[in-house]
Amino acid sequence: MRTIIRLVVFITAALLCEATFAQGGQQSWLVETMYKSGKINTVITIVTIFLAGLTAWMFLMDRKLRKLEQQQRSGRA
Repeated sequence: MRTIIRLVVFITAALLCEATFAQGGQQSWLVETMYKSGKINTVITIVTIFLAGLTAWMFLMDRKLRKLEQQQRSGRA
């Protein structure tokens, strides 16, 4: 579980650093289409909901697997 958390933190930090280097003087297509029309808020909301669902699913699966492992260790498979 700790390795998963470390991996998530590492990827998040890497993406945040990469986003700061992507700042340029010229406006990109993203700024022209998504920001000005307000669609970026929808995209961010959908991605956030997806990641929250994925995180919850991973947490629940980890709990179920831990429970199965404990049952197997105790000999009640």
